Amino acid sequence: MNGASRAFAAVAALGMAAADVGAADFQHDCAPWIEQHGFSADYIKLKTGKRQRGTPDSWRGNVVPRDVQPGDVLVTAIVDKPPHLRVSYVEEVRRNSDGSAGAAIVTEWNEGRYVDERCFVTDHFGRESGRRAIPIDTVVRVWRPSLPLAGAATE
Repeated sequence: MNGASRAFAAVAALGMAAADVGAADFQHDCAPWIEQHGFSADYIKLKTGKRQRGTPDSWRGNVVPRDVQPGDVLVTAIVDKPPHLRVSYVEEVRRNSDGSAGAAIVTEWNEGRYVDERCFVTDHFGRESGRRAIPIDTVVRVWRPSLPLAGAATE
């Protein structure tokens, strides 16, 4: 390995270690909230009986967004916290005039005004935030719990 390769490997390893520390800090610092099971991922477990391991940032999709249907799970960006993600349960799909999916009407927990911003806890922690429409073109991924999910563990 030449000097440039060693330097790149060292920087990459440092970056991965920093990412691990961030995850560990969330797990440690936010443990009281995590134990209460009021996050968006906890709502998905309540609605579907399943959830993927980890935070929504690491959740995988198995359906293309244009094929979304009721009962699916949308993975979307937390608007004011990029690149962090959240999950919502699809109640209905609104179609465009050409029949394509235009928006998903979702329900979710923990969408609202922050009460503990560091831990992503809102005033709707552990309770529904009401139905809202999410434009399909803003969806990062779609998970259909009734279909296999290659390479990802569910609980």
